[in-house]
Amino acid sequence: MVYGNNKLGKYRALLKRRELAVHLPPTKRAEKANVRSMLAAYGEVYLKPNLGTGGFGIYKLSRAARGYRLQGGTESRTFKSFDGAYAHFARVARKKTYLVQKGIPLLRYQDRPFDLRIMVQRSPSRKWEVTGMMGRLARPHKVVTNYHNGGRPMPVNDLVAPYIPRAKQGPYMGRLKALALRTSGHLSGIFPRFRAYGLDIGMDKGMKPWIIEVNTKPDKYIFKALADKRMFRKIMRYAR
Repeated sequence: MVYGNNKLGKYRALLKRRELAVHLPPTKRAEKANVRSMLAAYGEVYLKPNLGTGGFGIYKLSRAARGYRLQGGTESRTFKSFDGAYAHFARVARKKTYLVQKGIPLLRYQDRPFDLRIMVQRSPSRKWEVTGMMGRLARPHKVVTNYHNGGRPMPVNDLVAPYIPRAKQGPYMGRLKALALRTSGHLSGIFPRFRAYGLDIGMDKGMKPWIIEVNTKPDKYIFKALADKRMFRKIMRYAR
């Protein structure tokens, strides 16, 4: 099977590995019937372009007390019916191919959701290696954590401190790195030309990691925003 280098293609490729599939939020094409059924099952879903980066064009659709809430950027609208909410989404989406993804209730810091970006690169000896891990804290009232959409880069330990005791952070981060390496190793057999992957990993309240997205052309410079430049220097060295 040929997998396209887009969100749906990478999702379908990862589904082939059982140990990776359990970490994937269910994702389908954002046809009306799919959006309706997934919203009924999960209470909230994300609508995202099949192609695109930076968190642009992403919407969150959720059931509200008086209908349905559609959020995009910092704007939010409430509709009385699902049909009304979906019709508005279809208009703003125009003719772009969109996906619907189960909404993961991300951990929060200062009442704002956050996730992690894990950078995996080929080492000089051609082995996959985790070269960077950073947290991304969403801008207030935004539904995405992306740096180019106002997300704030932060050290991972600061964000997870309320949830994981300091003594257990190392082993937990080790499990996340192992997941990132398994993911990159699997995808490299399908997309062999890429030398780096950027994994967006979200954690729910049970501390289960979810692979929200895998980027085949990850932005290296977001790591420069951290005060500690050691990861950024290593990433750039491997990129050369």
